[in-house]
Amino acid sequence: MQAEVASSAVVRRHISMGRRQLIVGGFAGLAGAAATAAAGCAMPGSTSEKPLTASGPATARVLAFNNPLFTNAQNDLVAALAEVDPQLKPDITIFPGQINQFREKAVATYAGGDIPDAQWLHPSITSLMASRKLLRPLDELSRKDGETRLADFYPGLLDYYRWNGQSYGLNWYSPGYALAYNKALLQRMSVPLPDELERQKNWTWDTFGSTLRSLTRGTAGSPDRTIGMQNETTALDWLCAWLWRNGADVFSKDSKKVVMNEPAAIEVIQNVSDLYLKHQVINYGPHQQDFSEGFLSGRIGFRQLNKEQAAPTRNDLARATFDLGLAPIYRGKVGRITRLGTLAFGVAQQGPNGDAGWRWSRFMAGPRAAAILMSLKSTLPVRPAFAKLPEFQKSMEPWENADVWLDSHATARALAQPASYNDIATMWTTTWNDVLAQKAPVKSLMDDFTRQANTLLAQEQ
Repeated sequence: MQAEVASSAVVRRHISMGRRQLIVGGFAGLAGAAATAAAGCAMPGSTSEKPLTASGPATARVLAFNNPLFTNAQNDLVAALAEVDPQLKPDITIFPGQINQFREKAVATYAGGDIPDAQWLHPSITSLMASRKLLRPLDELSRKDGETRLADFYPGLLDYYRWNGQSYGLNWYSPGYALAYNKALLQRMSVPLPDELERQKNWTWDTFGSTLRSLTRGTAGSPDRTIGMQNETTALDWLCAWLWRNGADVFSKDSKKVVMNEPAAIEVIQNVSDLYLKHQVINYGPHQQDFSEGFLSGRIGFRQLNKEQAAPTRNDLARATFDLGLAPIYRGKVGRITRLGTLAFGVAQQGPNGDAGWRWSRFMAGPRAAAILMSLKSTLPVRPAFAKLPEFQKSMEPWENADVWLDSHATARALAQPASYNDIATMWTTTWNDVLAQKAPVKSLMDDFTRQANTLLAQEQ
């Protein structure tokens, strides 16, 4: 998902494909439950996936982003599309820049009248595109289709592409969220494994924190120094899950106010900042010189992880020289809630080729595409029924736990993002840096952030 290329120009290349031409610019049993849910249905990934009954010859102009999973699977996806919807020909433009550049490119493309039929979507783009009415709501398209039911997706994944109560994207990629841990280190230091704590229903905020503290030993500069966890992102659209697990939130239910100065939210920010500052259990800034290889140094207990980072081709965890384990995130006061990095395709409001945008989007979110993508070991089922695909179980490394991954989808929640979200998120980054710099008490900083953010939100109303 972190595909960033220096060039910001749109790239197109032609690949001959016979008569086609592509233009390229505590959850034990979850897997079994998903398989049961799929029983009686057409086998996912088989040729039983059918095109729209009213479909005819069409070209789907697709605006995509340079996601490596998509580009690596592209030829196979096009070949499968030719079987599932033989009258639909893809014309794909891939943008090779960064996500914030893609956001600007997409808006400029629509403004210039060069409108695609389908568009790659990221959660940070959805509210912008939907609020400007550049995308079509998919609820009615799904009802008319009959075979691509929104209710068949994991609700938490689909919610990343909802805005004002309507769906604007069909998920095709979601790598889940879990914690990788250095099993050898925990065993050597006689620290209880999170798997055991989870089985005892005792993998909570308290035991998560105590585990990190138990793993943090030694002094700065010591070659045998160990630390609890590799630094993880504290961007607002990731930190939100820490809030949710404590019963707090970023926005009010109507998304008209920021509520991060409420007691439950302040408690979270204080607790998380204590991990960094008071307990010194997170490998960030001042500690990084002792752990130049990060988690791969073998002296860090945990790191956040998604399925793509676990893939051998990613050359990330595949380089670990110690035994690994996979654990879910802890359960907070209101249970386990995860935040994910899912991607989708949406349908342009004024796409030039009729239903072509929907046909492309439904294919990418369907079983044939899922089988191809999961075979690359970088994504998980976007629908519970897809866990029945053999490609899902085959995508697991020996140390991975399929049920942990599926649980991360079952407990996923999306952050509803108002139109001014990106500005608010930037303000939060500044505030968090001030927290780490201890420029003021946490409550004071949260009051200031909330006041400034609500001033922005008031301008939308």
